[in-house]
Amino acid sequence: MTLKYRWSLIGSFICCLCVAVLWGGNLGAVYPFVEIVLKGDTLHEWIDKQDHESLTAISGFQSEIARLSAESESGQHLSAIEKLNANLATERDRQWWNETLRPYIESWAPTTAFQTLAWLMVLMFVGTVLRGIFLMGNMVLVARVGQRTVLDLQNDVFGNVLQMETSEMKVNGTGDLISRIRGETSVVGQAISVLFGKTIREPMKLAACLIGAAWVNPRLLILSCLICPVAGYLMVALAKVTKRANKKAMEESAKLLDRLYQALTYQRVVKAFTMEDGERERFETVANEVYRKGMRIAWFNSFSRINNEVLGVSMISLSVLAGGYLVLNGQTELFGITMSSTKMDFGRVMLFFTFLIGVADPLRKMADVYNTIQGGVVAADRVFPLIDQVPAVHDSPSPTPLPVGQLQIEFDNVNFSYTDDRRVLNDVSATIPAGASVAIMGNNGCGKSTLINLVPRFYDVGGGSIKIGGVDTRQCSLKDLRGRIGYVTQQTMLFNDTIAENIGYGTTSTSSAAVIDAATKAHAHEFITQLDEGYASQIGEHGGKLSGGQRQRLSLARAILKDPDILILDEATSQIDIESETLIHQTLATFIKGRTTLIITHRVSTLELVDYIMLMNEGAVIDFGTHDQLMARCVDYRRIRNLDFEEAA
Repeated sequence: MTLKYRWSLIGSFICCLCVAVLWGGNLGAVYPFVEIVLKGDTLHEWIDKQDHESLTAISGFQSEIARLSAESESGQHLSAIEKLNANLATERDRQWWNETLRPYIESWAPTTAFQTLAWLMVLMFVGTVLRGIFLMGNMVLVARVGQRTVLDLQNDVFGNVLQMETSEMKVNGTGDLISRIRGETSVVGQAISVLFGKTIREPMKLAACLIGAAWVNPRLLILSCLICPVAGYLMVALAKVTKRANKKAMEESAKLLDRLYQALTYQRVVKAFTMEDGERERFETVANEVYRKGMRIAWFNSFSRINNEVLGVSMISLSVLAGGYLVLNGQTELFGITMSSTKMDFGRVMLFFTFLIGVADPLRKMADVYNTIQGGVVAADRVFPLIDQVPAVHDSPSPTPLPVGQLQIEFDNVNFSYTDDRRVLNDVSATIPAGASVAIMGNNGCGKSTLINLVPRFYDVGGGSIKIGGVDTRQCSLKDLRGRIGYVTQQTMLFNDTIAENIGYGTTSTSSAAVIDAATKAHAHEFITQLDEGYASQIGEHGGKLSGGQRQRLSLARAILKDPDILILDEATSQIDIESETLIHQTLATFIKGRTTLIITHRVSTLELVDYIMLMNEGAVIDFGTHDQLMARCVDYRRIRNLDFEEAA
C-alpha cells in the first residue's frame, strides 16, 4: 500500500542519507579542531606535517623491509615482512590522500589559525542548518506516507466492513470494530512513519559514525563492539515480549471502548434501572486492566532504553580503555594483537571517541523504534483480516440486470440457518405477483424478518432460490438489486444529521421540492415546519430529538422519495401511536398501489392494505392467500384474527 507513495519514500531516503552524512561530517570536525586549531596551526602547515610524516614512515618501512629481506633465510622473517608491507600500504594510502587534498587546501584554506577556526565554525553551522532542513524534509515526507496509509487503511476497512454483516466479522462488539478502524489503523500509520523515518535515518547516522570510526581504526572498533551480540539478544527478546504485551493492551482497550459505547448508547436504560454505579464499576475494572497492560509495556520500553544506553556506554568504555592504553603507553599492540599500523596520536583517538559517542544518540532513539514497530505489527494483525476477508454476499462475476417495471418475487424452497445446528427457514415457497402487496404474519421467531432480509440479499439463501422478475437474486448486482428496494424497519435508523439529509439519504441529485413532497406524502411536513430550523433541523443521534411516530414518518418519507419497485416494511407501525399509525396507513394505501410490497405486521388494521396474507410458523409457510381464503380454510389465521380483535376491544 505504501508503494503508492514511492516518490515520497525515495525523497525521504535521500533526506536520510544527507542527514547521516552531515551528522558524521559535523562529528568529524573534532579532528581539525584538536589537531590543527588547538595547536595554533593552519591547514597548510598541517598538510605539510602529514606529508612529511608519511614520506618518513614510507622510507622507514621500505628500509626495514629491504634489511629483513636481505637477512631472511628460509622465510624466518616472512611474517614480519608481511606486517611491514601492510603498514607500508596503509601509509601510502595516507600519503595519497595528502596529495589529493593539498591543491584544495593551497587554493581555498585560510592562512591563519584564527581564520581556520572561524571557517570551521561556519562549516559546522552550515552543516547543522542543512542537516536540520533534510531532517525536516524526511519527517514531513514520512508523515505524509504514514497519514495517507492510515487514510487508505481506514477507507479500505470501512468499505469492506460495510459489505459484511457483523456476524461475519471476527470482532467482539461495536467498540472492538471502531477500535480497529480508528485506533489500530493509527498505530499502523505511526509504525510506518517510524519505519521509514527513524528506522532508516538513525541506522544511517549510526553507520556514518561506525564508518568514521572504522576509518580511524577498524580493529579498535571491532574491540569496542564485542558487547553488541549480548545487547542484540536482549533487544530481540524484549521485542517478542513487547509484541505480546501490545496485543493484550489493544484487546483491553477495545473492551474499554465497547463498554463505553454501550453505556452511552443505552444511557436511558442505565438510568431507568439505576445502574450508574454498576456501569461505573465495570468501566473502572476494564480501565484498570488497560492501565496495568499499559504499565507493563512501559516497563518493557524502559528496559529497551536501558539496554541501548548500556550498549552505548559499554562501547565507549571499551574504546576509552583500549585507546587510552595505546596512546598513553605509545603502543600499537594490545594483548599481542596489532591494533594500529602506527602510533595513534591524541587527535585520532579523540576523533574515534567522538564517532562512538555519536553512535549513542541513534541507539537511544532506536529503542523507541522497536517498540513502536512491534505495536504496529500487532495492530496490523487486527486490521488486515478485516480488509482481506471476503464478504459472504458479493456480486456475481457476470451480473444479470433486473427487468424494468413491476417485479414479481418468487420464493422457491428457500432454506436458511444462522448456525449449523438450527434451521430458521424450511423449504419456504411462495409467489408474490408483480405489483401485489403481501402481509407476512406469524409468531415471534417464526422467520418473518429473516425471510424479507433475504430479498435484498442481506444474507444469501442456504438452499433453494429467490427470484425477482425471473432473475435469481444471486445473479444480480447488489447495487442494482438494492437500488430497486425500499426498506422501512421497525426500529427507525436515522443519522445525526438534518431532516432533509435523512429523507434524501441514498437518493442522488435530490431537490428540496422532492424532499418536501416526500415528507408531505408521509404526513411529516406539518411537524417539520413547526421546528425552529424546519428541514435544516438537526435530529440528534438516532433521531433522539423526535418522537417515535415522527421518526417513523421520516423513515417512510425516505422510502417514498426513493420510489422503489419493491417496498419492504418490517413492523413499521408496531411502536407508534394510533394517530401516527393512521397517518402512515393513509400514505401506504396510496403508495403501495402497483408496487410489490412485503409487510411484516401483527396489526389487524394493516391487513386492510394488502392483497394477500402469508402465514408462517416455525420457519415454514403454512398458508398463503387472500383474507377471505384464509378465513375459510386456515384455523390458525382465524385464531390470530380473533385474538387481534379481542386485544383491540
